[in-house]
This record gives sequence, structure tokens and C-alpha cells, in this order.
Amino acid sequence: MKRPDYKRARAEAARLLKHYSIRSLPIDPEAIAESEGINVVYVEFNEKASKLISGLYDFNAQKIYVNKTLPSNRKTFTIAHELAHAILHQEYAESTDYRAMPRSNVHFDKPPEEKEADVFAACLLVPPSALKKYKDVASIEELSSMFAVSRDVVTAQMDFL
Repeated sequence: MKRPDYKRARAEAARLLKHYSIRSLPIDPEAIAESEGINVVYVEFNEKASKLISGLYDFNAQKIYVNKTLPSNRKTFTIAHELAHAILHQEYAESTDYRAMPRSNVHFDKPPEEKEADVFAACLLVPPSALKKYKDVASIEELSSMFAVSRDVVTAQMDFL
């Protein structure tokens, strides 16, 4: 099994932020996706799928489908995560191995591509340079609000620093 390429995931997130000259917070991954020619569509999954799936990327249609019942910070992360698949994983998404992964914060059982997408999303939404600027003057809760992400995303990024 291949190992996740976290360095590439972080670099691609930084490249997008630089390309679009994004400096204000919170980061809007939907605007980035749309600028990349990817439509973001909010959908209501059936009851069973809604409990399991945050979103998915359709390479053929170039659309990110987002579970519209999610809290706003989860929708934001989902868009960034699916954008990662669009940028990093076309070959994977077109393979028979690609499938919508059940929602989970457990990282050890995810395929490498899912782990890379999580790291990309975290770096896109909580850029290390911005986190360094505010980490000593704001609490985790305040940072979470500032970046419009969950406390888990902020904590993971702080651990990375």
C-alpha cells in the first residue's frame, strides 16, 4: 500500500492560496473550487447516506456534492477535502478503488488518498503562516471560529507546527 504524500498535499494547498492571492480569513473553499471550474452542489442524501457521507467529488461532472444537513464548518471542510481529490487524485477517483468514505475522524484506517485530502483541507483552511501569527494570542475555540473549522482541525494543524 502506498504511503500518504503529506508534503505534496500541503504544497498544493499553499499553491492554491498563493495562486488566488488569498490573505483574508476565513478561507472560502467553495470560491476556490468554482474558480477551478468545479461546481459545488448542496444535496440532501437519503437518511442512511446522510449519516455516513459528508460529500463526494464527481470527476466526470466536475462537481462536489455536499451533504446540506451538515454544520457549516463541516461543509467547509468537506468542500476543501473534495477539492483535494480534484487536484491530487484524478487517477484514484477514476479507479475502481474510489468510493465515498464514511465520515470519520479515525485516520489510521483511511486509504492514503483520504489522509492526503484531510491534510490538504486542513492546510487550505488553516494555513500554517496564519496559524503561527495567531496561535499565541487566541484560544483553540477562538482559532476555530476565526478559521471557520472544527477544534480538531485547528488542533491537528497546531500539532503539525
